[in-house]
Amino acid sequence: MEATVLIASYGYARWLGEALDSALRQEAPPGGFEVIVVHRPSGDGSEEVLSRYVGDPRVRVLTQAGTGLSQAANQGVEASCGDVVMRLDADDRLLPGALAAGCAALRGEPWVDFVYGDYDYLIEPEGSRIRKALPPFDPAELAARGEFLSGGTCYRRSVFAKVGPFDESLPTLESYEFVLRMLSEGIVGLHLERPFFEYRIHGGSMSDETGLVRATAEAIAARYGREYGSNANHPRVIPT
Repeated sequence: MEATVLIASYGYARWLGEALDSALRQEAPPGGFEVIVVHRPSGDGSEEVLSRYVGDPRVRVLTQAGTGLSQAANQGVEASCGDVVMRLDADDRLLPGALAAGCAALRGEPWVDFVYGDYDYLIEPEGSRIRKALPPFDPAELAARGEFLSGGTCYRRSVFAKVGPFDESLPTLESYEFVLRMLSEGIVGLHLERPFFEYRIHGGSMSDETGLVRATAEAIAARYGREYGSNANHPRVIPT
């Protein structure tokens, strides 16, 4: 199996079907792909959404063994069969060709450990879209960004064996800490100048809890001897 698309699902029944459909519509890489949903019941009707995919051999649904986004991501990585793992948040949508492009880049560039692209903000409730174009991979810039969106990123599964799992002690920003840890281990990324996914901006996401996010970001930065700051490529800085 070449790739796994990993979706952690908790309380996002409203958007979960769109996320799954966007994953299943991806052009398959030569080695094929699967979709793993790590589902934590929340009473919001997600089980009804997931029942529509019973019988699709590409889809596996796992009941989350613990709590928190980091734990769900780690459980999915551990269960994955793909050599490449692409994360997708349950309220976002992959854009056509994203998975194939990420896998092709990793096949063609053996020195690269993870691949990420640009993205489109999908702003609710009006449904407007704004393109977020990112610069080429640069460790210093990425570390100074202040946050990293894991959605749409293709990681070689071997990265997790080298640097360890997502930090389950964190209430949020696990991908920011993971990127700082990767950079400290010399892990190399590649940016592709194409949009990989739609990042939905709404009032119910964890990233809207600004006080929690700020405190967590500062603690993460301090762990790596940094003072927290952000640049124009921070995912919450929306171009005007």
